[in-house]
Amino acid sequence: MEIVLTQNRVLGEAKKVHFIRHFLNLKASSSQYTAISYERDILDFFQVEQIEDIRLEQIIAVNMFDVEHYLLDLKGKGCASATINRKVSSLSSLYKWLLKYQDNRTGTALLHFNPFGNLKEEKPKVNSKETEFLTAEECIQLLKVFDTTKLVELRNKTIMYLALTTALRKSELINIRLQDVTKYGDYDVIHVTRKGRKKDMVKIQPGVKLLIEEYVKRTSRNFEEHKEAYLFIGHSRNKRNNEKLDPSSLNYMMKAVCKRAGITKHLKVHSTRHTAITLAITNGASIEKVRDFAAHQNIATTNRYIHSIEKLKDNAGDLIQFDLMNDASAN
Repeated sequence: MEIVLTQNRVLGEAKKVHFIRHFLNLKASSSQYTAISYERDILDFFQVEQIEDIRLEQIIAVNMFDVEHYLLDLKGKGCASATINRKVSSLSSLYKWLLKYQDNRTGTALLHFNPFGNLKEEKPKVNSKETEFLTAEECIQLLKVFDTTKLVELRNKTIMYLALTTALRKSELINIRLQDVTKYGDYDVIHVTRKGRKKDMVKIQPGVKLLIEEYVKRTSRNFEEHKEAYLFIGHSRNKRNNEKLDPSSLNYMMKAVCKRAGITKHLKVHSTRHTAITLAITNGASIEKVRDFAAHQNIATTNRYIHSIEKLKDNAGDLIQFDLMNDASAN
């Protein structure tokens, strides 16, 4: 059984649209970012190259065992709880939409059950603990501890400075190649690959560009002859020397440099992203600017950062004042 929706009849010709594509078009009318996220999650579950390859029979055939196996597979791959829950939400939304459709002539429904709709026990719990971040003063404090006469220290300072001023993710940082560092008009930029293999362009500050150029020079490379090489490479004496950095090495570096700077917060590389986004918000950037800066697919994600900050401003608790100083002097 195939479902093809007909719409946009023009000059007697009808445009046929796959039923899931129609669902995604509906979502895109509200948010293009949501539609892109839904499409990626649906393709991932059904293991196909394009939406049009999915048949209704495949939708109907999915049962609870398939869903539970899928969740176990995602957990086994190390996917974050929030990522797993988002995928479940995307697929559940598709099934909920299909459950609404019935044939008025026969009363026949397309579906009778949403296998993604009742997974309270199976879904992983999302850690709601607020991610720690640095203040502007702590950022300066952190960047001062690097001894850039040492190559590894120069690399680490470059990574840290870049992360704190661009909000790049860990995977985006380690996958930068020399050819990605370029100019766009009068601006220094880096081309990066975002989540979902989306290409993007990130503006970098002059100080970051100088550090990058110094680091490349000190590694005996140049941007023309070594354009395919990764920007940040290993400098240890083990087998990973001169190879792309392992993601875990960035967290080790973050922990070590915080200790040297006397910062006791429990920070990981993702904390630099959180820091950059938070500092942009507190310094007056609009929500649209912050969303683009952070490359959030859904503006609701950006809103969570803003809400976390706004709830601390003009807090109701600020109205509760105890004059403890006077009490102390009276005693």
